[in-house]
Amino acid sequence: MPAPLMSREEVLARLMARFRAAGYDGASLAELSAATGLGKSSLYHYFPGGKADMAAQVLAHLDEQLSGALYTPLRDKRAPARKLDALVQAIDEFYEGGKKACLLERLCASVNRAAFRRPLARAFSSWIEAVEGLCLEAGVPAATAHARAVDFVVRVEGALVVCAGTCDLTIFGRTLDDLRRSLLAA
Repeated sequence: MPAPLMSREEVLARLMARFRAAGYDGASLAELSAATGLGKSSLYHYFPGGKADMAAQVLAHLDEQLSGALYTPLRDKRAPARKLDALVQAIDEFYEGGKKACLLERLCASVNRAAFRRPLARAFSSWIEAVEGLCLEAGVPAATAHARAVDFVVRVEGALVVCAGTCDLTIFGRTLDDLRRSLLAA
């Protein structure tokens, strides 16, 4: 058997890009095949559960990326304000200034969203808990920290949706700037 032409991570990255672009419902098996360069039978070999299996594994891959890109800045020894700056910069880079859709949102909007309920809830909970921890570290009271963390995630996700609908990327930048100013405010 010949060596694979691309790593599993590359296959997952390409699937993620397709799901981000077309959504779960809009990504046909033919499009997923074309995006990865794998035939449909090869896709089923790697993902026996079909498209739902692909999406589930892409979600796990996204979780790893979020953990590395977004949560790592929150675990270092810097002051909370510096961690927030690093987090906001990582979010801006991860979503390419609002150009890239959020896979979590795309799967939440899917007619098959019940199949992804647990991993989606886990992804959002992890994000909220990470931001809440940053708020607590900065001295924000617990009830306020949780509310601000939820608001942070809601506003990032909402800004991505509005950017996609209006093609106005300045919305994402303004939202991130406002979150940078308000999240840890007294």
